[in-house]
Amino acid sequence: MIVQKYGGIAMQDTSNRQLVIERIQKAITAHKKVLVVVSAMGRRGQHYSTDTLLDLIPSSPHSVETDLLSACGELISASVLVAELKQNGVHSTILYGKNAGIITNEEFGNANIDKVDTTQILKTFEDYPCIVVPGFQGVTEGSNNFTTLGRGGSDLTAVVYGYYLKADVVEFYKNVPGVMSADPSTNSEVELISHMTYDELQLKINEPVEVIQKRAANFAALHGVPLHIRSLYEETNGTFVHL
Repeated sequence: MIVQKYGGIAMQDTSNRQLVIERIQKAITAHKKVLVVVSAMGRRGQHYSTDTLLDLIPSSPHSVETDLLSACGELISASVLVAELKQNGVHSTILYGKNAGIITNEEFGNANIDKVDTTQILKTFEDYPCIVVPGFQGVTEGSNNFTTLGRGGSDLTAVVYGYYLKADVVEFYKNVPGVMSADPSTNSEVELISHMTYDELQLKINEPVEVIQKRAANFAALHGVPLHIRSLYEETNGTFVHL
C-alpha cells in the first residue's frame, strides 16, 4: 500500500480534484490499497481554506475553538473528495477524529503526536481499497478534542501514516515536477533533482519555497520513510527521497 498527500492547490476545484481521482485510481491498480491525506481547499481568500475559516472568529490564542475551526477545512476536503471518488466508481470511505488514530497532546495549534493507532484503518482496508483522511489534525486522548499539527501539518500526517502503516512510499503531489535545483518562479534555468538524501532535503527546506513541512522531513529522516515528490499535472518521475 501507499500513502498519497494532496495539498490545497490539488483540492481547490473540480478540475484539479479530477486529476487527484485519476492519480488515486492508478495507485489502487498498482498498489491495491491507498491512504489519501488531504489539506484544506485553496489558500487565504478562498472559501474553505484554513486561514479564511479562522477569519470568522476574533483573533485569539490557540484553543479548543480555534483548532476545531481549523480542522474543518480538511474535513470538508475529505468529504468532497470521497463523494467525488464514489461518483467515479472508486470504492472509498473517510476516517476522521478518533477513528483516524492520531492521538496528540493538548498543545492547541502545534500539537505533538503521542501515539498512532492504526487499528481502525487496517480494519477498514479489509473492505475499501481507498481511505481518505483529513490531514493536519489529531485528537486528544481523554477529551477527544480536535488538535492541529502546525502549519503544513498535513505533510506530517502523511509521513506518520507512511511509517506506521509500513507504506511502500509516501507520495506528495505538487504544482511543480518535483524538487528543483532553484525556485522555478524566479529562475528559468532550473533542473529537476531526481534523487536526493534526507540530508539534502533538509537543506532544501530552508529555502524560501517550502518542499514539505520541516517536522515531516525530520520524521521521515528519523524513521527512513521513503518519499516521492511529484507533479499533479505531468507524468514525470519526480524526486525520490531516501537514504
